[in-house]
Amino acid sequence: MKNFVLHLLVLSHSFSVPLLKRECVKFLEQGWLSTENVIDVLQLAKDCDSPRLFFICVRMVVRDFRTVASTEGWKVMKRVNPALEQELLELVVEADSRKEERLRKMEEKKVYLQLHEAMEALLHICKDGCRTIGPRDKVFKTNQVACDFPACKGVEMLIRHFFSCKTRVPGGCNQCKRMWQLLELHSCMCSEPESCKVPLCRQFKEKMRQQSKKEEAKWKLLVSKVMAAKSTQNQILARYSGL
Repeated sequence: MKNFVLHLLVLSHSFSVPLLKRECVKFLEQGWLSTENVIDVLQLAKDCDSPRLFFICVRMVVRDFRTVASTEGWKVMKRVNPALEQELLELVVEADSRKEERLRKMEEKKVYLQLHEAMEALLHICKDGCRTIGPRDKVFKTNQVACDFPACKGVEMLIRHFFSCKTRVPGGCNQCKRMWQLLELHSCMCSEPESCKVPLCRQFKEKMRQQSKKEEAKWKLLVSKVMAAKSTQNQILARYSGL
């Protein structure tokens, strides 16, 4: 059947033999396709009204476009059916755009998760203390073990820099700006500013009441994205832990 499957597909379609057509399509779908013949099969799938086979061929073209575009089948199609070539090129560009968008969103979620981890570490340091840094009334043990907060070390370094920085420029240095942003973000997320031990939490809450609607909406959007990224991560972890 391998040597005549394409001929049989055309004949089964032309003479309306659905059982034979299904067998031909099944044979092609289950491993006979290659980058060398995919363009020929794709064109037949389109002419023979086999949408599933056409979709499988398109997926192979998109996945291995450079290889497929160098084949003889592509060169012949480009010459005799430029409209189909244009359609495939548009699908390749669309797939690349979707891939870039997915990568961008993944990087975005990664940043929001890092911000959430920083918020947890900041609260942990200011409330409970960690290693050699924390509230003034905290008594530290000499053999205190490392905590479970992944961002703790980075936040600790930021805090130490923030309180010892001697830079005197408008807005402070970049590290100080990051610390200010973390403190303000914490304040946006904090529901107990009056009793909160994070520095300037209550002051930032007061400042927010005086912000413009645009500025307030910007911070609310950031908070919602940070919380959504954490919620998604928790759902994924719960799903895998239940397996």
